[in-house]
Amino acid sequence: MAGNRVTLKDIAKRLGLSMPTISRALADHPDISSATKDRVREVAQALSYIPNYRARYLRAKHSRLIALIVPEMNMFFVPSMITGINRVVQQNDYSLIVFQSDNSIVQERRLVEYCTHLSADGVLLVLSSETTDLLHLDILRDCSIPVVLLDKTIETAKHTTITIDDQEAGREAATYLIEHGHTRSIGVFGDQRQRISSQRLKGFRRGHADKGIPIADTQILRLTLVDELEVQLDRAFLDHPDLTAIFTMTDELLVRTHYLLMKRGIRIPDDVSLLAISDGEAPAFLHPNVTHLRHAGIEVGERTAHILIGMIDHNSDAMMDVRIRTTLVELGSVATIVPRTARTARR
Repeated sequence: MAGNRVTLKDIAKRLGLSMPTISRALADHPDISSATKDRVREVAQALSYIPNYRARYLRAKHSRLIALIVPEMNMFFVPSMITGINRVVQQNDYSLIVFQSDNSIVQERRLVEYCTHLSADGVLLVLSSETTDLLHLDILRDCSIPVVLLDKTIETAKHTTITIDDQEAGREAATYLIEHGHTRSIGVFGDQRQRISSQRLKGFRRGHADKGIPIADTQILRLTLVDELEVQLDRAFLDHPDLTAIFTMTDELLVRTHYLLMKRGIRIPDDVSLLAISDGEAPAFLHPNVTHLRHAGIEVGERTAHILIGMIDHNSDAMMDVRIRTTLVELGSVATIVPRTARTARR
């Protein structure tokens, strides 16, 4: 058998058993005795048997593969999200394969089509910043491959989406700062082409409106690239020398903002308070630890994987819009400002 792939037939011939018995033994079928399973595994190992997954997939008419397409691999949110997805995928006897679109709609389209060539059983997709419509996902529907959009999405009535309640998180952030006396704050937001950014900004504005606090357009920093932050932040300090707090909508923007404040010699929270939406990892590494609305990547990943596998198992294309609530984690980066009238009264 040197040079040839060892097959179930070779193991069956060596043991004098039928191929179905060998197959069930390797699959740990309850109808096969422990002694037989041990004999089969011993011979399979001795012969260096490698399962032919392609043949198995063809017989079963599914691949047990789930594809995840992300815009980029970074240290923020994505690793914990993948951990959550992979945990559920493995528990349900699927395998996860991860692709990177490089934030390119052209590459995203190619990868979506490639998932059909792989006969993926399902696709999880975090949209690129260049994605403005979802027509390229029709090929998945045509191939009966369910798809779930998560984290960074756009408005859709055709596909299931899993996000946090972005608008509510933005509103809660503004409300929290105002209730701690910060009536002049700035918000740092990402690419407004994505729902995650536009909704968090909408909520931030709404939080100010609910409290009757005006907010100027110069208090809103809209970034297409993180590298634009330093110039915009410098301008914000010039425009608003009385600002007392900064809200950042992601961990990436939080870390960059924290660095720029340290670079300017600004003390947190003595000079400026800092609040973020975060998965909780970055705030623990910064000093002081940053108060944040916790957006757990593991939870988003697990919920998303459960939903997709449910769609696969039930052959369902039902559309859901799932919003996960954030949790406020109060640490040391937001000071409480006592109004001047209250300070005078205490004297």
